[in-house]
Amino acid sequence: MPDSVFIDTGFLKALVDSEDNFHGQAKKIWVKLQEDKVVLITSNFIIDETLTVIRVKCGLQKALDFRDLLAENSQILKIMRVTVDDQAKAWQWFVKNWSKLSFTDCVSFAVMKRLGLRRAAAFDEHFQRAGFKVEK
Repeated sequence: MPDSVFIDTGFLKALVDSEDNFHGQAKKIWVKLQEDKVVLITSNFIIDETLTVIRVKCGLQKALDFRDLLAENSQILKIMRVTVDDQAKAWQWFVKNWSKLSFTDCVSFAVMKRLGLRRAAAFDEHFQRAGFKVEK
């Protein structure tokens, strides 16, 4: 999928949380990706994790605002379901001794590989370390 970008939890959280250190950068990247008509892709694992992180760190209302953002952008943000094979392949990364590497990130890497994605909107170093280009 050329012209496609995988969207990570930290990016989505920053997009809706004006108190997040990456909020301004997330908004700028979001607008640029839309202007460039890039296909935005995430996974059901990322949506699950993002809703939880936003609710815990920002409260229920912000989580509901995120739900609304998803609905408003359903035409440009495609949510891919994680497969059993994706979960199995995630172990290739999970066994690496990378500080604070989550299993969800590892599953995201597997989904990206399956879909042929090379770019990610993320604010942690793991995507770049796994060999993906991170949007700036």
